[in-house]
Amino acid sequence: MRQFRVRSPTFLLGVWAILWFLGLSGSAQVPPGLSVQLSNGYARLQVSGDLGTACTVQYWNGLSPTNTWQFLTNLTPLARSPSVVIDPSPAIAPRFYRAFAQRIPTNILTTNMVWIAPGTFVMGSPSSEVLRQADETQHPVTLTQGFFMNKYLVTQGQYLSVVNTNPSYFTTNNGYSLDLNRPVERVSWNDATNFCGRFTTQQRVAGRIPTNWVYRLPTESEWEYTCRAGTTNAFNFGKAIHGGMANFYDYYEYDSSVGDVYVANPAVPYLVRTSTVGSYSANAWGLYDMHGNLWDWCRDWYGDYPQGSVTDPQGPPTGSARVLRGGSWSDYGRDCRAAVRAVSYPTQTNILIGFRVVLAGGSP
Repeated sequence: MRQFRVRSPTFLLGVWAILWFLGLSGSAQVPPGLSVQLSNGYARLQVSGDLGTACTVQYWNGLSPTNTWQFLTNLTPLARSPSVVIDPSPAIAPRFYRAFAQRIPTNILTTNMVWIAPGTFVMGSPSSEVLRQADETQHPVTLTQGFFMNKYLVTQGQYLSVVNTNPSYFTTNNGYSLDLNRPVERVSWNDATNFCGRFTTQQRVAGRIPTNWVYRLPTESEWEYTCRAGTTNAFNFGKAIHGGMANFYDYYEYDSSVGDVYVANPAVPYLVRTSTVGSYSANAWGLYDMHGNLWDWCRDWYGDYPQGSVTDPQGPPTGSARVLRGGSWSDYGRDCRAAVRAVSYPTQTNILIGFRVVLAGGSP
């Protein structure tokens, strides 16, 4: 842990695929229909269900219980029933598929947000991940409700438009070029939650979201689930991080089987500042800067992970410090891993800390 003190039924189709269709529990969720055929060595899936629902299709390779469901595609909204989905990978035996859907209000209008379907993943890092921390104990987590997540960290421009101030250091006031698409920093956890409250009110008044949906910070489990985007390595792009993959202190790259890798002359010059959001490749779910650029505030108080499998974890009920995730422009590659946990006090601000928001049903 790093702390900031100063700054449904199944059946077999041939030998190739097993089909699994289900609807996760909850009144907002509806089970779609799913059928699969093999065509020229590829799986052709037909997904049927209520039009307008947010539908996700996933797959699972092999029979190992340590595997995880991998994202195949979103049909958000489901525009026709049935819809055809072609698995772009050649069919292998066995491969499982599942589809699930969730009804979302028809009066939601979002900008630069991605629908994140519910699912199960393994949170934390394996003991084989070099330089991992003791508080990264692996445990299965199930998220039963979908939500929208902002593609980007909240920008200086977005923060300014909602709060009417820009607390960031990386502005023209300190000799930097004007770029309101840089992420806002020097915002405390309290500032971030205040932004979420104000933004929720603005969007409700504008008729863009229903009264029972809110903008809020992601929980720690939601953050790691979306960062990994179905992957299981140290980073959502693989086992290692190299210069040019993210905005970090690239004199110290990282490989999960080796550890720190010193680079005397980085191929991509170290920026010594934040970068414009979206400057690096998105993960499989279309989210940017999940590794590096700025640490992200999470909703949770920091505490030990629960023992065993958990569902919709919210973190400890009380605490003294809030969770940060993702690493920053100033951090070694090791600190940008998907499982790394850092903390800071709710009132603290720092040029290494920003935030992103989710839109979900429920309370702030």
